[in-house]
Amino acid sequence: MTNKMSCITYNQGVSDQYRPVASPRGAGARKRIRDAAMALFAQRAFAEVTVKDIAREAGVFPNQITHHYGSKDALYITAAFGLLLRESDRLRTGGRRASGPDLFKRELARTALAMPSLPAVVGTLSVARANPAVRPELRSAMSVFFRQSDRYLERVLEERGWAVSHGVEAAVRTFWGEVFGAVLMRQAGFDGGPGEHDIASAVEIREVQAASRPAR
Repeated sequence: MTNKMSCITYNQGVSDQYRPVASPRGAGARKRIRDAAMALFAQRAFAEVTVKDIAREAGVFPNQITHHYGSKDALYITAAFGLLLRESDRLRTGGRRASGPDLFKRELARTALAMPSLPAVVGTLSVARANPAVRPELRSAMSVFFRQSDRYLERVLEERGWAVSHGVEAAVRTFWGEVFGAVLMRQAGFDGGPGEHDIASAVEIREVQAASRPAR
């Protein structure tokens, strides 16, 4: 009888601790898990957040996280890039303030380096290096982010009559590669990494003379 009562008490404790939000056939659970992970990883490092923490925040059981995302590592990648995409409006706002190509590049570099999500995004590289199973998730998340960045730069170039020397894709990947590298060096405690001027100079954006612009 004592063992039986202990088991009942334990199960009740687990239920009270997580208390999953009722929803038909688990609808919305995946989004709640992602949103909870984004909220936690925005405040704490990868190692400081457990699956139980995320489950408690999302109002689900821990095994639902495995069901929807496969692992904490994969969820971390989803959450980190979700934070980065959510902050991308900062870049557009900064870019609008710049009157010429050089100011535009420096403003983007300055804004990017100050984005709170960057440490988490750079952390996904270490996670994927240690866990090859999540590399497809990282490639997919990175591809989505790069495509969004490509479209933004293409729109700016068209609207302002600017051009890049080696293509939009190369410019975007060079820019973010420099940013990620600078953040990684900063995380490692090295203060002499690339600054906003160094990052801006890695990408060439120039004005195109009116006579050489394609007719609209």
